[in-house]
Amino acid sequence: MSESQVDSEAIEFPLVGGNSVHSFAEYFSLPQPTMALRLRRIGILVLITWVPLLLLSIIAGHAYTKQIVEIPFLHDPALFGRYLFVIPLLEFSEALIAISLPVQARHFLQSDLVTDRERPRFDAAVREVLQFRSSKTSEIVIGILAFAAALSARFYVFDATASTWEIHQSARTMAGWWYALISLPILFFFHLHWLWIFLLWGLFLFRVSRLDLQLTATHPDHAGGLGFLGWGLASFSTVLMAIAAMFSSAFFYEIIHNHETLDTLKYHVMAFVVIAIAIIHAPLLVFFGRLSRCRFRGLLDFSSLVLRYDRMFEEKWIERKTAETDDSLLGSSDIQSLADIATAYEHVNDMLLIPFDMKGFAVLVFAALLPFLPLVATVVPVQEILKKLAEMVV
Repeated sequence: MSESQVDSEAIEFPLVGGNSVHSFAEYFSLPQPTMALRLRRIGILVLITWVPLLLLSIIAGHAYTKQIVEIPFLHDPALFGRYLFVIPLLEFSEALIAISLPVQARHFLQSDLVTDRERPRFDAAVREVLQFRSSKTSEIVIGILAFAAALSARFYVFDATASTWEIHQSARTMAGWWYALISLPILFFFHLHWLWIFLLWGLFLFRVSRLDLQLTATHPDHAGGLGFLGWGLASFSTVLMAIAAMFSSAFFYEIIHNHETLDTLKYHVMAFVVIAIAIIHAPLLVFFGRLSRCRFRGLLDFSSLVLRYDRMFEEKWIERKTAETDDSLLGSSDIQSLADIATAYEHVNDMLLIPFDMKGFAVLVFAALLPFLPLVATVVPVQEILKKLAEMVV
């Protein structure tokens, strides 16, 4: 991006995708992948992460029979969730977020929230974030962290909880080695990759929140004109769903192999949903101070306006009560104006202190809870659920 200002419609914000990206996931497709190329990339990822585990487990006899190992490979639901659902969903998330984030960035200019005087600082914020995004160093660091986290998880922290297809007779199987050195680092890389994107978006919002934004206290979104950011968070719903699916598959493993129940895990589910929703909304807190000041100024301004109007109204219609004023009261717009100005004051009084959007919030909650619905089948058989639904229809 050049140093000079460009038209708001032409501004680029390739935080996700684009020629500047050097992430692992980008190596399997063209800069602007079509749906066919995305499916091809997903196929390659499955071939690298899941298929070798299956083949190595079949060769070792650890794939489906419990005669050799207690938990065969095909009886481990966490693997199906992580590599046949989570990674593909994270890949498809790129298409949605790659559209949403640039639209939100451009809207700061199109809605005149950023004035011409602040435009150079806005452009500098865009350049700063994109420089971090296009840095090969950041991708290398993410790769190193993903590999280190995978090794730590499988060899130190959670080594005792490894499935028996991974470790048999105190020795790590070939599938277990592939999982620890290849499959799990790739999974962690995807998660850290999206965490990096989310942090950069938060950095961009922080830089923008430092600008002298032209907020309007009476804006109908109750957020001074920033309400689009609350709805924009819904674009991260697919990433949230993928993370929830990873936890759901792990909980399913605990239920079928470690004798846990949905009743004992329900608090874990609720804690995950609350924490996840709070984290996703955290970047919007950078606007708390500016929205607070906008609301306070709006209350002061409208309080003075309402007070002046009320005094003029009382002077005209109450203190100077005559036959002439009684006749002109019918059909007068003064009373409607009195109600309108009171409504405007209440509008300012109801202003939110972060760009929160209830519909966007509902989408995120739904995305966080949806992957946990299959756990209900561990309590109530699927056949019984379908039968009950059919009875309700009939």
